[in-house]
Amino acid sequence: MQVQIELERRFWFLIVVALLSLLCLWGIGDIAFVSLNEARRAVTVREMFQSHDWLLPRMNDELYLAKPPLFYWLALLPVSLFGAVSEWAVRLPSALFALASMGGAYYWGSRLGGRGMGIFASLFLAANASFSQFARGAEIEMTLTGFCFLSLLCAWVYIFHDGRRRWSILSYLLLGGGLLTKGPVCLLLVTLPVLLFSLLQRGTRARQYLCDLPGWLIALGLGVSWYLVVTLHEGLGVWQAIFKQDIIDKVSGQAPDHWYAYLLYVGGDFFPFLLILLVRPRQLWRQIKDNPQLKLLLCSVLAPLLVFSLFSDKHAKYLLPAYPLFALLLALHWMQVLGALGGWKRRVLLWTPLVLVACFVGFFTLAQARVFAYRVEALPAITRVAEAHAELPLYTLGVPDMRLVYYAGRPVRTLNPEALASVDKGLLFVEGKLPETLALDPRCVQPPVKRYLSKRKDLQVVLLGSACAAPPAVAN
Repeated sequence: MQVQIELERRFWFLIVVALLSLLCLWGIGDIAFVSLNEARRAVTVREMFQSHDWLLPRMNDELYLAKPPLFYWLALLPVSLFGAVSEWAVRLPSALFALASMGGAYYWGSRLGGRGMGIFASLFLAANASFSQFARGAEIEMTLTGFCFLSLLCAWVYIFHDGRRRWSILSYLLLGGGLLTKGPVCLLLVTLPVLLFSLLQRGTRARQYLCDLPGWLIALGLGVSWYLVVTLHEGLGVWQAIFKQDIIDKVSGQAPDHWYAYLLYVGGDFFPFLLILLVRPRQLWRQIKDNPQLKLLLCSVLAPLLVFSLFSDKHAKYLLPAYPLFALLLALHWMQVLGALGGWKRRVLLWTPLVLVACFVGFFTLAQARVFAYRVEALPAITRVAEAHAELPLYTLGVPDMRLVYYAGRPVRTLNPEALASVDKGLLFVEGKLPETLALDPRCVQPPVKRYLSKRKDLQVVLLGSACAAPPAVAN
């Protein structure tokens, strides 16, 4: 029996839609790139835009093939339209795919258990710390989440509701998008769950879906084409280091995280909604056992959870594409418990998700810039220093932070201390205090950039070679 809730009324439904839109879109360009990964994506997009080379991604003027280019291509669309790289443009694909994922969760939930279930599924995603953060970030994970979840959604429609080939083809088309976003990992998030379900539940279209040869040709044609072109262009050896770093080291690294790490990540991200599983858990299990559609949902959550738990390298973002499926299972049980309650208990269960989403919206639109000000306030000063010495090549000791590279506006080369004397001219950035072993002329040391990515760390600025005679630049 489907339970009707107040949030299904037109007024409250519009409030929900408005909050979800604000969460993903409002002010996404108002704060500088907070994380290192955001800056890495932005630097790559900028260099592809400047070089007009959409085939070979580069980061800090070096070939960067660790990730396929679809995210960069999507970001390049608004960048090309407006003629400049910006925080807003690079974050836009994540925001749109987050909205698509929440919309897909609403559609799936509505078809499975009524509009209330769909509304709660989308609210659980919006009030999820990791999901909402990646929805507003210039990172690949939300794009991958959108492609994988929507591919599974189309497969679900094909298997259970509409056996016309177009749903299977659309699913494989989206799977190809996932392959072109982050490589073969999307097979663990889409194909493996359907395969596991087909072994557990016979008599469905799951096997027909898995054996759809035209669909596989479409998915592999999209996903493999870029790899083939790059191999022809650069040679097969270009993939050796990437294969070791992105597959071998992550699967069998030297310092593995605890096997239960993902359980902690999921528990933290879905808190407090996860507590609903403590109420009548056997009822939920019986529902799943008796309903093939719920079995597919469970397989879509457990398959990547178990496989990723075997990997040495564990990060919460790796499981993000399974979050919409987990939200659907939570929403199903949430509605069942809600239907049996009355009075204040029902009101708490009904309005808590909406209130928490409103809190997330308030934080991201009003408080985030102030909370993280200490991590980004130095970035405009870097831009001013680099622009004041636009004719000088930029250097740093060790591998440069990509936030430095992005806000400096041009590549920053790595320099060994022994090579300082041989530099004809340049501008050197050094994190923290200047090493005494450098023996630099004090007249060449410029005013530091204060509070560089931290409350207690400065960025030292030093003129090298013939540039030392230039007037000092004011950093702050």
